[in-house]
Amino acid sequence: MKPGRKNRLSADLCNISMLFYMTWLLLPMAQAALHAITGALAVGMFGVGVLLDGQTLPGRWRSFLPRVFFALALPLALFFFLHRGGGEFTGYIAMQGMFWFPLLWCAYARERGEARLYRFVKPLLMLLLVVTTLTTLGWLVQGLLRGDHVYAYARSLGSGEPGRESYLRELMLRNIGGYDFIYASVLLLPVTFYGLFTARGRKRAGVTLFLIAQLAMIVLSQYTYAIVFTAVIVAMELLAGLFRTIFKKLTVGASLWCTVPLLAALWLLRIPLSQWAGGLAAGLGFENAAYSLTQLSTLLSGGAVDAGSRLAEYKLSIQGIAASPLVGSMLSGNTLLGMHSDLLDLLSGIGVLGTAAFALGAWLIGRGAGKDLKASPAFAHLALGYVFLFFCLLLGTVFYSREIPLVLCLTSALLLPMRPVEATPTIPTP
Repeated sequence: MKPGRKNRLSADLCNISMLFYMTWLLLPMAQAALHAITGALAVGMFGVGVLLDGQTLPGRWRSFLPRVFFALALPLALFFFLHRGGGEFTGYIAMQGMFWFPLLWCAYARERGEARLYRFVKPLLMLLLVVTTLTTLGWLVQGLLRGDHVYAYARSLGSGEPGRESYLRELMLRNIGGYDFIYASVLLLPVTFYGLFTARGRKRAGVTLFLIAQLAMIVLSQYTYAIVFTAVIVAMELLAGLFRTIFKKLTVGASLWCTVPLLAALWLLRIPLSQWAGGLAAGLGFENAAYSLTQLSTLLSGGAVDAGSRLAEYKLSIQGIAASPLVGSMLSGNTLLGMHSDLLDLLSGIGVLGTAAFALGAWLIGRGAGKDLKASPAFAHLALGYVFLFFCLLLGTVFYSREIPLVLCLTSALLLPMRPVEATPTIPTP
């Protein structure tokens, strides 16, 4: 095969692998119908495309192979040191391969710099997000109107209880997004606001309707932290927009920083606000959110939370951190893991040193994917999304959520200016 044709085939395979993966992951009905092997096939297609690229392994292997190594090593660390995966090694490692795939794909595409790799990615991503947001919202509203528990659909997809496989499959076939999709939508909100502030005319109307649908879906899902994060993001974005309207020369980043003192002032009212929010949730019939907010209010007031509460599990991880901050509790034979916070469990299980090594491995996988990010007008909004990714790691289990890296990595990549392909010298044939 001629080098030019081989290179086009390589780029096409890498492009199709992401289109295929996006469709399978962001449409729950596609996941239910095509099973996990489809996601693995998409990752394999990307691998074949990389092998056909005549420049990657011969010329870029020093940067590419370490990415692959850490994409394999980090899941092993999570499985053996943090007890993720519930003891199911093969399935968990396969899922983790798909978790790190978007970061690896975006870093590779950024380094290769061919527009062919990104064909149809943006419109398809937007279409899939809109479709699943609307179908999820529709089913949640139906549950509300029928008098059922409002969270019966979306929260069920976050459940790992045994014996519910057929019910979960039924929900997925209805194209209902669960825990992973809800939190990915929360982290996407700053980008949606960027579109709202920059679009004009019909595009702005479309973005506004999508934002309303996102907010309604997140609230009706009753994921407590998702609602809290959403409230803070919306407050920051709207206040920052107001500041920019009043002070014309204020940048987006500076306007977002200006909201921090106001939000910090609200911390003084944290107890009455959490009590008010808990009462409001109870009045609306949001039982799960009401319970979580009540527990939060109890903790903030200095009281003791229920033994089964997530807040109690955080305390267990914090005990492990306090016992051995540098290397963690893994060497003691009694690993203290709450299993409800990836960041706290990392610090408790492998300490500050191990967590730093883990973060370095994650950075090496995606190194260069965000190059020139500061030049993007969406930089401040993207940065806000990554700030809340940190809070998701602190308060939740992000490493199970494949939608989060897909949405964050792709939106970052699509909002960056395309880097020109470096010219490669060719040797004329006699």
